Amino acid sequence: MFKTICCKKIQFAITSAVSLVYMACTLAAMLLVSCGSNDSKYTMAGNSSKKVFIKKETGGFAMYKNGKPFIIKGGAGISHIAELAACGGNTISCWDTTKLAFVLDEAEKYNVSVMACFDIPGGQYTEFYNDEKKVADMYNGFQSIVMRYKSHPALLTWTIGNELQMPFNLKSSSFYKTFNKLLAMVHSIDPDHPVSTAIINMQKGSLVNIRLRIRDLDFISLNTYNALKEIKIKMSKRKWIWSGPYVITEWSPNGGFEAENTTWQAPIENTSTKKAEQFYEFYTKYMPVDDGNFLGSLVYYWGSRQEYTHTWYSVFNEDGSATEIKEVLNDCWKDTVTAHASPKVQFMLIDSLGARDNIIINPGTQHSIALLLQKDQPADSLKYHWEILKEDWIYWGHTWNNFKKAPLVPALLADSSKQNTTFKAPLKEGPYRIFITVFNNKGYCATANTPFYVVE
Repeated sequence: MFKTICCKKIQFAITSAVSLVYMACTLAAMLLVSCGSNDSKYTMAGNSSKKVFIKKETGGFAMYKNGKPFIIKGGAGISHIAELAACGGNTISCWDTTKLAFVLDEAEKYNVSVMACFDIPGGQYTEFYNDEKKVADMYNGFQSIVMRYKSHPALLTWTIGNELQMPFNLKSSSFYKTFNKLLAMVHSIDPDHPVSTAIINMQKGSLVNIRLRIRDLDFISLNTYNALKEIKIKMSKRKWIWSGPYVITEWSPNGGFEAENTTWQAPIENTSTKKAEQFYEFYTKYMPVDDGNFLGSLVYYWGSRQEYTHTWYSVFNEDGSATEIKEVLNDCWKDTVTAHASPKVQFMLIDSLGARDNIIINPGTQHSIALLLQKDQPADSLKYHWEILKEDWIYWGHTWNNFKKAPLVPALLADSSKQNTTFKAPLKEGPYRIFITVFNNKGYCATANTPFYVVE
């Protein structure tokens, strides 16, 4: 036993020493890289013949497409491209390579550009990156995509990897080797379009590894939610690591992982009306438009998407109806103030209680639900649709990766078409959520929901 403990201590000491030496060498290399950085790829002389390029200018950087300055304004998603263009958007991102051909062709019709993206495993998947066949298959697949679409008029940029883990250790060398090989391949086959990778916020570790181990990226992409409020401060503090151009490729107020929760850890969602107010505030108050390195932003999510709920990030309803968020983004992208046509809701109540009251009820009991609308809107033209869904809370408080809409629980609502109605509690214990969607005759809708828990 004593020998075993001693061996483990020695092994731990050796591992720690190796890690410290590696970190010291890495930091020393960072200083050398910083002192010897080369911005020649951003010079006009080297880029003027390219379809899309990034140019270093006084006070920062600018993206050019077909010889003209291009500021990215748009959304992450692959649908409603005509509506995006009508709202003043000019860019959409596509992570589904099986739909890339359609998205590029559809975008071209409306003079919208596409950020084409490759979804690859993160650096923690060492088994994948040590498998030569899997790596070769991935490389060949992405190579064929670049060769096929590199000349498409709608193509704007390429992105390799979304929110990848970038380990700070020796074991991840195969990951960085593969990433750099993919990056070199894209640059070689398609020198006309810049290449990026997407990271969460301004993670210091990811930036350090990008600076040291992935040196040929043309810009970085940032996915940020409530942290957008602090983006200007964080960018200023991180400039010693990254002082190059960047795009905010996902932004939205109050991500599901950042929300206030019930006692059973169900995230509490704002109404679409409240979200619209927050989107406008975030864009007009916090977007770093005065930062010379800022190349633009993409809202999350331009379309309808199940994540936490089917309404949390969705700018559009499942049937294609737009929420007020779309009208707000129109104002943001066009720098205008318009009268909004969407229905407006204040909040929903179950037995006069709201989500923050932690509503717990018994099976089979009867309850009332009421929706309070904002005043001064023609309520007689509104239509209502209530539904109760069974929640899936496996991933609450952890990585959220269940993107299938929760199952509908039928036959509980007395009348799902009224503004105020009643329902019978489900018979099975567990977490649920009741949703209301309000439609008007102008093609817009508003949404709200409240979680509740059934206890036997």
